[in-house]
Amino acid sequence: MNQITSSYSFPVLEEDKFDYINEVIYEVNQVDSDSKSNDIIFEHKLTSNNLISQLLQNNEAKFITTIVLKSSMYRETTDNILQLISSTHIKQKIQLKTTFETQSFFSAIIYTGDDKEVILNSSKMGLDEFWDGATIELKKGAILARAGWRELENTASDLLTIQKDNNGTVKYGFDVSVISEEGGRFIASVESNLYDKIKQLPTNDSHLRSIVIHMLCLGFMDLAKEYKDDDSELTNFKGIKLELKNKDIKTWEDDEFNPNQVACYFLKHNIKLENDNE
Repeated sequence: MNQITSSYSFPVLEEDKFDYINEVIYEVNQVDSDSKSNDIIFEHKLTSNNLISQLLQNNEAKFITTIVLKSSMYRETTDNILQLISSTHIKQKIQLKTTFETQSFFSAIIYTGDDKEVILNSSKMGLDEFWDGATIELKKGAILARAGWRELENTASDLLTIQKDNNGTVKYGFDVSVISEEGGRFIASVESNLYDKIKQLPTNDSHLRSIVIHMLCLGFMDLAKEYKDDDSELTNFKGIKLELKNKDIKTWEDDEFNPNQVACYFLKHNIKLENDNE
C-alpha cells in the first residue's frame, strides 16, 4: 500500500487519496490472452458516476498505459483499445518488447480536452465534500486517475535456450555457454539421446527442474569467466544483476560469486518427501 500521497490542485483518483467517495473505483487488471503472440492484456474499469466518467462519456478523457524499460530508459505510451465494453470499461492489448529486461507498466486516465475551468459539484461528480464549489483548471494531458505500477519480470531460467547437439560434439550430458547476440542468453547444447528423453518429461517434473538448475549453474560459471570485467553488451542480464545486488548476493563481477547458489536462488529444487504435509 502506498503511504505517500501527492498533492494536486484538482481531484485525482488513486489508492490512499480521498478526493473521491468510496464508491468511485478505478482498477486495472491483467486478463488472459487468447492469442499466442507476445502481448499482454489489461482491463480498465471505472465504477460509479463521477467527474471522470462524465469526461470519458464526453470524449474528453481516455485510458492509457505507459511501458517502461528502466535499464535502457525506454518509455512508450499507448491508448489503443482492444475492446470497448463501455465508455468506462475497456480492454487494452499491449505488445511486449522483444527483451528479457524487466518491463514495467503504468496505467491511468488522462484528460484530453481543451484547457478549461470547471466548477466542482461534489454530489454530482462523486467527489469528497472538500471539493464542493471549488473552481479547478483542467489542462490537456493531466492525470485524472492512476493505477499502481506493475512489472513483468523475466528470471534467469527465461534466458536459457536448450537445443539438441546434432553434430555429436557433446559426448555426455550437456555444455552451456553464454552468447551475446540480441542482449545475451544461455545456450545449453544437449547430447542427442539425453535431449530426446528430456523432451518427454512434463514441464513440472522435479528431475527436469534439477537439470535446468544444473544448466543455469554452468551458464553462470561461463558468464563469470567470459564477462566478469565487461558485460555491457549483455543487456538481458541487467535486471538479473540488479536483483542480485538488491538481495546482497554476489554477482559475476565479484570474486566471491557462487554460480550454484545463484542458480538455486532463481530456480529452487523441488523435492517432495513422503512425510511432507505441504
